Amino acid sequence: MSQKPRKLQRVSKACDFCNRRSIKCGRSEDTLGRCQNCVDFDVPCTFDRPAKRRGVKAGTRASMREAPLAKTPVPENILPVPPVSQVTGGTSNSSASRSSYYPESAHRPSLTGDPWSTFHAGGVATEGYDDDGALRNSWNAFAVASDRQIRNLVQVYFEIVYPIFPLFHKQSFIERVHNQEHLRNPGLFASTMAVCALVSGRARDGALFTNRWHRDELADPPSEAFYAAAKDSIPRDLAAAKGINYMRACAILAIASIQNGQIKNMQKYSGMYHTLTSMEGLHDEKLWPKDLSPIETEERRRLFWSIYTLDIYSTIVWGGVIRYREAHSLVRYPSEIDDEFITPHGYGLPPVSPQSGVLNPDDVTIVSRQPVAWLRGWNFTTDLYRILEHVVDSNRRRFSSANGTSQVWSLFTPASMSEPAVMERVLSMYAALPSQFKETPPITGDMAKDLFGFQSANIQATLQLLRMVLLSAEELGVDRKCDVAGELLSVFSKVPVEYLNAISSPLLHHLGGIGYILGSVMEGSLSEASYQRVRTLLLKMADLLSRLETGLQRAAGASQRLRSQVDRIDGYMRTSRLLNLNPSHLRPQHTTIPLDAKHEVPVPPTAYIPRSSSVPTVGPPTAMREHMMQFQLPPELLSDWPWPLDGAHTEGFLPVAFE
Repeated sequence: MSQKPRKLQRVSKACDFCNRRSIKCGRSEDTLGRCQNCVDFDVPCTFDRPAKRRGVKAGTRASMREAPLAKTPVPENILPVPPVSQVTGGTSNSSASRSSYYPESAHRPSLTGDPWSTFHAGGVATEGYDDDGALRNSWNAFAVASDRQIRNLVQVYFEIVYPIFPLFHKQSFIERVHNQEHLRNPGLFASTMAVCALVSGRARDGALFTNRWHRDELADPPSEAFYAAAKDSIPRDLAAAKGINYMRACAILAIASIQNGQIKNMQKYSGMYHTLTSMEGLHDEKLWPKDLSPIETEERRRLFWSIYTLDIYSTIVWGGVIRYREAHSLVRYPSEIDDEFITPHGYGLPPVSPQSGVLNPDDVTIVSRQPVAWLRGWNFTTDLYRILEHVVDSNRRRFSSANGTSQVWSLFTPASMSEPAVMERVLSMYAALPSQFKETPPITGDMAKDLFGFQSANIQATLQLLRMVLLSAEELGVDRKCDVAGELLSVFSKVPVEYLNAISSPLLHHLGGIGYILGSVMEGSLSEASYQRVRTLLLKMADLLSRLETGLQRAAGASQRLRSQVDRIDGYMRTSRLLNLNPSHLRPQHTTIPLDAKHEVPVPPTAYIPRSSSVPTVGPPTAMREHMMQFQLPPELLSDWPWPLDGAHTEGFLPVAFE
């Protein structure tokens, strides 16, 4: 008779590490007797916590009978620390032992398949976990295992993010990461993980432009893993998050949230950044520590003005309030010196090349002049955002009467600014820039040259943003709107696509402004000529989107959707022309044109007569006849327009694109 197999016994008591993380403590083949989770993270497997008596305390049952049970609500979005097997790519069957950590609406992480499925499903670690030390050790082990990837992502940061957000001094940051200083400095660890999350996300979305890097090689671990590591590394008590690194971590997480289309997270981490800057006094250099080195001083200045521009941008796109005003800020612009000439001990000067010499008009001697630094163009972009701050204020005053308060701003502010007056001043400032910032040559892979191209592309994008915000406050006719949209598209189409891909998701909101302008034309009164003009601009915009969507996930399919929209309108126009050639259209009836199996678009009885019609016309002059032949597209044709056409987006000008 065969012997009955012995039933496997579960582990009677979890080790300290698994107990703190509320995960299953499984056996392993480790020679040291450690559980599988401790083996994965290479930490001691201890049982040092004091034992607690099981069961209910004396007197508890009686008190429970006397008082009804109060049902404690489960907080939303509370998820456990990611299972070890999914962080390290191991195969241990780790799972949360307390299912109450998961709300019913939350996605439970998969324990099979993709080892990073926890992060893709949104199941990231709990912020402010009970044992911050254990959590930090866990992420340190993750960072050690991902050391090569972290070094690569930091290098890529200086190629695709640094030209727009130069939040680190290049040489010193790379050296600190190579020395693994981030493993010993919690603040630096948080900001380094945030950098990796942002760079990995942009690399995934097609921002790479050299052959030195390949997207697939930078995708494992994914952006979500580094994002979770950065998030968990920020102290639950923000008062303990001291120093520039935590401020940088929150700022970079806000940018990464924009990249991933997570606007609420962007608002969350922007708010945390501004809380920390208020506590640290970042807005006033007199409040900074007195012993800062030149590198630390420049990094603080770059951080402040970088996120100032991000704050203005997010206010324009998503509404909300501007948190820091230029009038309230006492922070200098970053010094226009390349990083290699900024040291912990002082500032150096770049060598003077023969090309940088100029002739003295008084004699023929050559007067040496230092070469132009790329930060000159970066500071000019900050000037444009400072102008945008005041334009946003002017636009918001149009809605201030709706809150029922008396108007007091008119006591201190002159008449509102007009687009021609502001742009005349801005363009004169632009004309004074060195020529390097007015040209956008193709990317070369040499960052000493490409840094100037990035500034030129960013200046052009910001100039167009300024124009759109200025024009949003004015009543424009159809021709003027088409002129503006055509000029904006022309500017973007001339910028090499590599720069546009590097700017990445934020660029979609610039294009969303153009789509909003064209959409407002499409929903208004049109003539044959105005429709043909808008149609041409929409196809140009579709061409531009097709250049971007090859890598940018959030733009995927946008160009085809836009072309399909144009095809539907073309079908309506063709059928409408046929009806106009039929005498029966003079009868006051409501005709329906089937566009496809799902849509039926009503055609108004007052359809226009196209210019190409052979029907003789006798009557008023051409201009008046053109006005009489205007028509309006039925709203059903614009129901799935990519950009909102209603008036709900009153605070900001640019609607969220492709959400």
